[in-house]
Amino acid sequence: MLGFLLNNFTVEGDQTLTTILSVIGGIIYFSWPILIGHELNQLLPNHVKLNYNLFIFNGFVWLTVYLGITIISDGEGVTYNGIAALPGFYAFYALLHCLMFPARALKSIERNKKVDVGECFGTFFLILFLPIGIWFLQPRINKADERRREVSIE
Repeated sequence: MLGFLLNNFTVEGDQTLTTILSVIGGIIYFSWPILIGHELNQLLPNHVKLNYNLFIFNGFVWLTVYLGITIISDGEGVTYNGIAALPGFYAFYALLHCLMFPARALKSIERNKKVDVGECFGTFFLILFLPIGIWFLQPRINKADERRREVSIE
């Protein structure tokens, strides 16, 4: 919630401070799915393989593009058209992938098999609407972590 609030906080008359708060808020807010995806990847069953390297690369791309646009545009956003919009489309894909990877990993852990993208749309939307979704996601993540610990102890 802190990241969400900082990202949307405006200091009247001080655009530099507003941009700094927006950058810090964005890093906090968008780091949660990346960190959860990293941890859930370690909890995946041995027979389930998801493309972790693409996930990390897309996380880096998304955060870099987000921070770059926020800093360059003083938090106002930018508009691209023509061929210049192609990197923006990839950045959008990178964001969606960074939100889908933890959803797919969590469902794969819960079902103990590799799930299709269609099977985890509900979890994807919980990650997308993070301030509300976290109340439903975190207990499932904790339960998956406990289950894997029990299996590794036995």
